[in-house]
Parts: sequence; structure tokens; C-alpha cells
Amino acid sequence: MDVIANYKEDSKQYNLFYLAKPIYGGWVTFTAHLSKKHNLPIYKITKKTEKKERDYGYDCSYRNLCLSDALKIENPILTAIDKHYWPFITFFPKNTRIIIHDPTECKASKTGNPLVQKIGESGPVLHNCKVITIRESVQDYLSQTFKIDSQFIKHPFYEYPQNNKESLSFNCVSISRIDFDKNTDLILKANQLISKKENHIYLFGAENRIYVHHKLKDLNIGEYWKGKFPKKFEPEYEGKSILNNAKYMIDMSIIKQDGGGTQYTFLEAIYHNCILILHNEWITKGSLFQSGINCIGVSNETELATIINNGITEDLSKKILSNSRKLLEDHISVDWINTI
Repeated sequence: MDVIANYKEDSKQYNLFYLAKPIYGGWVTFTAHLSKKHNLPIYKITKKTEKKERDYGYDCSYRNLCLSDALKIENPILTAIDKHYWPFITFFPKNTRIIIHDPTECKASKTGNPLVQKIGESGPVLHNCKVITIRESVQDYLSQTFKIDSQFIKHPFYEYPQNNKESLSFNCVSISRIDFDKNTDLILKANQLISKKENHIYLFGAENRIYVHHKLKDLNIGEYWKGKFPKKFEPEYEGKSILNNAKYMIDMSIIKQDGGGTQYTFLEAIYHNCILILHNEWITKGSLFQSGINCIGVSNETELATIINNGITEDLSKKILSNSRKLLEDHISVDWINTI
């Protein structure tokens, strides 16, 4: 059993499988938070099993296993799965736990998406899994669209130590991916309307190069985008904290048939006492966020620029930070091990 030497013979020992290609983004961050919060090992499936552990990022490690060895691991949780790993999923036992993060994972495919499309006599895979969703809007989507029941559990948040590193001198930052569903173009358009240079919004995150080429090349992205940051729990750039002392963290995410709940960019910002500015189309998809209560909502670049140009009162700042911190506490206190 040397292949799975790190596996603990304990009914409460769950084992995380990250079955996706992306190395940045919410899937990756979610897996790291869940692993660190509950001390759970991470595995990936490759052609052959390796004895050594590899660096996953976020102070986590993972091991590569071939499929036959992976199937020896009990109590698996599939924290993410993309089309490259669909062929593997049918080998896992019935009632395997799987996390569905957003509706895009369930979109149709020309070759068939086994998660939701009937394949042969087996039916859609998700009907044979214990599905967990981390936003109620996604839970509703699966139920209404595919009649798939799921368990909603809030994102787990690992209270990583804040190192009080030297801060960047940016008042306004965005730490989302640079991508279509993040509407980064709205942020760059707002920069053109923000009067003081010290209040311009600076961007940190991995880029979708197609989006950059078609949507952002004429919006002066080179001045504001600082590139990717290391895969650490505390976002940093050139050894300095991105969020410490920033006043606003701006995230203009809109995801079709998703929204209303939290993302890790939101939770990290709250953890570092930043005020969230979110898109109203995200806010209105649920009841968790309320503009003027625990965040500020805007609908376009003009409204975003107006908020930053005019600022908000100290009393409103304190109110939003206090209420958003209460929201974060729910994600810190959630106990996945005794909930799933």
C-alpha cells in the first residue's frame, strides 16, 4: 500500500481530487482552502503514480496517482472536474461527492457532457453523485434545469496568518482573473473617468489572452494590469501585500445563471478590511449582498467612477466593513467535515 501511504484509515478522512487543467482561479483556491482548513490531502490523476509530493501552491502539496491507484482511495471528494477529466468520472463509485461551482461546468458538449447529458444506459453522472454546491443560485440552477438535488454548503475559508507585509500604495484594486465573465473592461473604462490618478484601479490576476486582445487592448490595460500574483493565501505583488491598506476591492463579475453569493476574491478582500464594490447584476441574484449594507453595488463604469471620485462617508465605511465581516465569519466557522 506504499502507493497511498499518506492515506489515513479513518472514516472521517476525506481525500480531495482536483481533476481540472486550470492552475489559477476559484477551483484552485477552493481546493486549497478546504485542504488547509481540514488538513485534507490533495491528489491529481495522471498516467502514472508518483511517490513524491508536488507543490500545489497556497502552502499545499499534492500527489499524482494513476487511475487504478486513485480508485483505491476511499472517501474521495472531487473538488473540480473539467472536460479533460470527464472520461475518469464514471469509474468513481456511486455517491462520490462532487463540487459544482458554477453553471458553466454543466453546459452541453458536442461529444456529450456526462455530468448532465445522458450517456448510454448510465444516465447523467451527477444523478449518481452526492452533489455539493457553494452558491444557492447554482443549487437552484441544477434543480430547475436538470432535476439534480444538491447540498448547499458555504465556501470554506481558511484563516491564513496575515503577515502585515509592506503594502502597495494602491487605494483601489481588483484581484479577479482578467476575463469575459469578470467584465474587466468596465474597470478600465471607469479609470478613464476617475479624476485622481491615486484612485485609479489596478488589476492583478491571470489573463484570458483572447479577452485582452479583443476587449482591452484599446483601454490602456498595460498601465493598470500588474500580472499574476503568486499562489499564496495572502495576495501579494513583488513581496508587498495587495489588499492591506487598499480601501476598495472591485469585482465586476457577472456569470449567467449564477451570482448572489461569495467568491474567494470577495472573502479575501473582507479579511483584509477592504470595501467590496460589486456589479448589481451579481448582487440581485441573491439576498446575501446588499448595496450600502455590506458592499457597494454599481451597474456600469460611470457609477463605478462616481463612487470612487466622490468617496463614501466614514460612518458608511464602518457599517459596510462591520457587516461584511459578519458574512465572512459564516465561511470561517462552516464545518465541512461534519456537514457533508
